[in-house]
Amino acid sequence: MRPAGTGTYRGASAEERRDQRRRRLLDAGLDMIATQGWAATTVRGVCEQAKVGPRFFYESFDDLDALAAAVHDEIVQSALGHAMEAVLAADDDPRAKLTAGIGTIILELTEDPRRARVAFAEAHGSETLMRRRFTAMRTIADNVREQTREIVEPAEGTNSPAAADAMLQAFAQLLTGGVAEVVLVWVDGGLDMDRDDLVATCVEFTITMLERLPAMSGRLGNRLNIVAH
Repeated sequence: MRPAGTGTYRGASAEERRDQRRRRLLDAGLDMIATQGWAATTVRGVCEQAKVGPRFFYESFDDLDALAAAVHDEIVQSALGHAMEAVLAADDDPRAKLTAGIGTIILELTEDPRRARVAFAEAHGSETLMRRRFTAMRTIADNVREQTREIVEPAEGTNSPAAADAMLQAFAQLLTGGVAEVVLVWVDGGLDMDRDDLVATCVEFTITMLERLPAMSGRLGNRLNIVAH
C-alpha cells in the first residue's frame, strides 16, 4: 500500500505538489506582509490566502519567521542576480554599468511594489526581517564596492590602503541605503517622476559622489583616484 502523500495525483508527483504549495505560501506571504503589514500576518491568514491547509504550512516552513525570511531572500537574490547579469552584459563604461546595475535593481523592486515594501519597509516590524534587511544591505553594498573598485582605486603611494578601502565601503553603504529610501518614497507616491527618471536620478547622484571621492579622500588622507576609462 502506497504511503499517504506519495505518488502521482492529478498528474503531479508528491514533490511537485509540495513545491506548488510552497510557491503559493510564498506568494501569499509576500502579499500579506506587504499589504497588511508584518504585525497582521498570521500562519492562518497566509494558509487561507494560499488555499493550503495549516498542516502543510509546516512541511515547508518551521514558523512564520521562516516564511518571511524565505520571501525576503527570494526578493534580494533575484534582484542581485539579475543586476549582476545586467552589469556584465553592459558596455565597458562606468555610466553604462551603473545604469544597468542600479536600473535592474530598481526595476526588480518596483515592478511589483510589494517587493520593495517587504525588502525595506516591513523589516522594521520583524526581528527576522530586520536581520535579513541588514544582511541584504551589506551584501548589496559589498557588490557596489567591488564594482566601484573598477572606477576608483587607491592613489600611488597611499600609506593606508585599508583606510581607502573603508572609504569605498562607506560610499557603498551610503549609496545602498540612499537608493533604498528613495525607492520607498517613490513607491509610496512621494516623488513625481517616472521609473526611468528615478533610475537616471540615482545614477547621476552616484556618478557625482564618485567624482567627489578623490577630493574627499584627499582631505581625509585616504588618497583615492578615479581610474581613467
